[in-house]
Amino acid sequence: MTSLTVTDTDIFDKLREHGAANPTQLTQLQVDITNKAMKNDAAFRETLIKRLGVTAQNFPVTTVGREYNLTLENVKKVYPSFNPEAIEILLRLGPKHGIITKKQMCAFIANCIAESRGLYAIRESFNYRPDRLVAVFPTRVKTIKAAKDLIAKGQVAVANYLYGGRYGNRPNTNDGWDYRGGGWTQNTFRDNFFILENMTGIKFGENPRLIEQMENAAIAAMEFWRINGCNEKAEKINTYANGYTLNTLTSKGVETKNYEMNYGARIIRETVNGGLNGYDDFCKYLEDCLRYL
Repeated sequence: MTSLTVTDTDIFDKLREHGAANPTQLTQLQVDITNKAMKNDAAFRETLIKRLGVTAQNFPVTTVGREYNLTLENVKKVYPSFNPEAIEILLRLGPKHGIITKKQMCAFIANCIAESRGLYAIRESFNYRPDRLVAVFPTRVKTIKAAKDLIAKGQVAVANYLYGGRYGNRPNTNDGWDYRGGGWTQNTFRDNFFILENMTGIKFGENPRLIEQMENAAIAAMEFWRINGCNEKAEKINTYANGYTLNTLTSKGVETKNYEMNYGARIIRETVNGGLNGYDDFCKYLEDCLRYL
């Protein structure tokens, strides 16, 4: 997929613009019906593109006029092993998904670093030590002995046990493993992969390994980011006067040095991660992004 191709995301964005009642929302039923019709009838899709006046978006790879200066030299100050191939993709696809301001881009990159160790298209690993498995999944693995017994069965078995039967993953299948975390922000679970398929036109649900490809990993992360309102949430990140140190004051103006006091950073991390795992690391990456980009 390239930026010169009309994607399903382009079509759905244009449909939202034409919505009479609420131009920013489409119901899942509307998305599903439209997506099915486009899949089954290529002529219908072409007609829809013409009637809506959809055009592919092409954003030049440049930092001119941007609030941030995203270069490999600068981002390596944040994360020395940052993936150099990601720079062009971020600059080209970021604006298409509403990632425009410095706070938006810095928050997105910081989350991706925290989730995928430098924006490499990787999959979630289940190579856990017993104590770590208990710490990360305390409600599902309650004892060290249980962790050891599960780990002995191999990573596929661990994933299927932890994720099977949840959020669209079918029990007694390999869905836990097949739909484990993937891409720049570690999108997880079968339901979410099919939602991404509906929104992007990329067959993530039918073939979850597509998320391992670099451009697909980026699109999946950016689409999840966009539809969950993360660009708007990023604007709530509050810093001190230097523009990069996160504000951690209480409501009474008492300095805490506790990143959880920063509402904007916290809601961003909770949206992407589902909790606050790796939160302090994310905040440190965020501060460095705001400082150097």
